[in-house]
Amino acid sequence: MTLLDTAKAAERAPVLPRGPGVALYGAAGFANALGMGFFYPFSLLFYTELSGVPLRTVGVVLTVTALAVLPGLLAVGRLVDRVGPRPVLVASSVLRGLCFLGFIALPGVVPLAVFSFLLALGNRADNAAAPLLALRLAPPGQSSRWLALSRVVFNAGMGLGALIAGVFIVDTTSGFVALGAVYAAGMALTAALYFSTRAVTPPGPAPAGPTRSRPAPPWGDVAFIRVATANAVLLTAALAVETGMPVFVLRELAMPSWTIGLLFAVNTALLALLQLPVSRVLDGFRPAVVLALGGLSYAALYAALLLADGAGPQLQVALLVGGIAVYTLGELAVSQAALVMLTGLPPDRQKGSYLAFNQFFVGGATALSPLLATSLLTGMPTALWWALAGLSAVSAAVLLPGRLRGWRAAA
Repeated sequence: MTLLDTAKAAERAPVLPRGPGVALYGAAGFANALGMGFFYPFSLLFYTELSGVPLRTVGVVLTVTALAVLPGLLAVGRLVDRVGPRPVLVASSVLRGLCFLGFIALPGVVPLAVFSFLLALGNRADNAAAPLLALRLAPPGQSSRWLALSRVVFNAGMGLGALIAGVFIVDTTSGFVALGAVYAAGMALTAALYFSTRAVTPPGPAPAGPTRSRPAPPWGDVAFIRVATANAVLLTAALAVETGMPVFVLRELAMPSWTIGLLFAVNTALLALLQLPVSRVLDGFRPAVVLALGGLSYAALYAALLLADGAGPQLQVALLVGGIAVYTLGELAVSQAALVMLTGLPPDRQKGSYLAFNQFFVGGATALSPLLATSLLTGMPTALWWALAGLSAVSAAVLLPGRLRGWRAAA
């Protein structure tokens, strides 16, 4: 397809997703993200205050439970394949709500460990099942729109939840009890919305070809491993930016604190406003190429941060705003292309297992990124951005050789 053909196809394609159940699916994703955004900024204070456990111990418990849940993800994936994504999403929402009621009712390190483990399991199950439900609900030709919608409502819900929590939550025991109760209520609403999608979920496609008694495991699919690896590498970079950019801008560039708010506001606004239009434009391009080039565009922000060192105040702001704008466009491309490929490559019968297996890569990125950011910022601050640029190059190198021949067959 030529660039002209792609542009004409993009003009004809609708921006908003269509099909029965789109409002319920979007509302469920928004309610889920709203609760997460409401809780996320105060998570460490919440655990410390209500459990009565020291902050350092809380950090150890959260790290151990996050790693301990990873072996169970394969079972979660098989469960999604067997019963479908909707029951898993309903159960994971209920489980997470009950965990927060447990945090409120039972102090101590043992309840903290148990409920943190169950909460991590519920979160990973939600991550694996939500994209698959979008594929089950989406009419033919609408899958990418529904996946883009999931990103829009996630970003909007997280941002609004964090804003509301910042206004209303008070740093007291009663304030954190209220936070936990609101989160539990949000999970109950999320479960109800996901449950209501039952009436509009179309039947899955008929399996093609004979059924294999022992389906191939996801770790044997080279194309899927490449995409999952590239996505995890770019996720590591993105999380390192979230962690490291505020420290670098305030301490190394000596810029005012409002700069951080401006940069994240630009990022959040572009993510919320452009996800659906960008997904429509990108539909006509090979997702492997989109994912690789989107990751390479992250380097615009890294270059801006390096060039801002020693520049005047106005030029610093202009560089960083321009850098974060290009970075966000790359982030939009990466999230869309990765979702399309991670959900399109697996066989229909094993999509749940594949998406759950991908959570191993996501978990590794989540664990590695803070270590990468803090270690480099401590000794060689500018080296962080060179290292992240190297990660973008690695992700492109993983994706582009052979252009993922398995993707063409799966598509």
